[in-house]
Amino acid sequence: MNTITPAFFTLLFVSAIPGVAQTKVLVAKSRVPISVVGDYSPGNIALPTACDEQGRFYVKLIKPGTAMAGSLFRWSSKGTMEAEFDTTGAFINRYAVRPGGGVIMIHSDGYSKLLDNFGPDGTRDSSVALDSPPLPFFPSQLAVFPSGEVLMSGMQFHPGYKAATAVYDSTGHVVKQVTLDGDVETERAIDKDTSGQQQNKSAINQSVAITGDDGLVYLMRATSPPTVYAISAAGDVVRKIVVRSPAGGGVSDFGIRVVKNRLAVQFRRNCESDSCRTSAYSVVDATTGKTLAAYVADEEVSGAMVCYAPDPDRFFIFSYHDGPEIVEAQPK
Repeated sequence: MNTITPAFFTLLFVSAIPGVAQTKVLVAKSRVPISVVGDYSPGNIALPTACDEQGRFYVKLIKPGTAMAGSLFRWSSKGTMEAEFDTTGAFINRYAVRPGGGVIMIHSDGYSKLLDNFGPDGTRDSSVALDSPPLPFFPSQLAVFPSGEVLMSGMQFHPGYKAATAVYDSTGHVVKQVTLDGDVETERAIDKDTSGQQQNKSAINQSVAITGDDGLVYLMRATSPPTVYAISAAGDVVRKIVVRSPAGGGVSDFGIRVVKNRLAVQFRRNCESDSCRTSAYSVVDATTGKTLAAYVADEEVSGAMVCYAPDPDRFFIFSYHDGPEIVEAQPK
């Protein structure tokens, strides 16, 4: 097993500043009701959501009266439910979409961590035990490379708080443990500042990993501003991009997608006025970090981003008004 050091990769660091792009308002262009079967609260979902290459979306619904119990569903772009994945025993909401529409989840049998593979129809195919990397950690983010490797990232809690990221092969063996420079800074902040410990720990625990259509995995650390690392299946950090909120004062909100070399990040707007308690979105070039567009959502366009499509920019939002629906939002 190899570890990454700065000498082994060329890191392209770019800072995406949305101020160069005129901020536009997103409004609802269409609404598609979605079907839900079973005893669920469709307005109460677990984050993050996911989207696959066919534009189908994945959302975990939470059953009434439970903390996080519920199933992960896949719907078509037309709102038809296609598959239900049983999340019983999974670590909260930690899953990733496999090529072709299957998913993976992580759970523990009390002795080791297991990677569960589900087929596109929702059936459980197999489980493999995961090797313990040199720095053991609790997986909080998962993403599957097209070649079958899996990126996992999370935090070690004892002894001390340490961030960890590793690439595994499909049999559960560690390919490489990845060192992210920003994690070192976050760990130092956790150690030094007791008052800010929770915020800095959340920067790691509430991060998101997704697979881009370019074959790389993009791991977004929920720092302020968020930092996005593009990582290859070999465990090499290809790029590092800092993305800032177009609204100012916003924090990353679990939403990140990479399509056609465009990186879209969702932010939650924090301010005292009710009129700005919505979402904002930054779209940057995923290869250079150059800002391409900046948006704030209309009050009628609220919810979690499930899919994104460019040319022109379209955001597909899981929303709940009179019932669960997918809202397609575009610039006014």
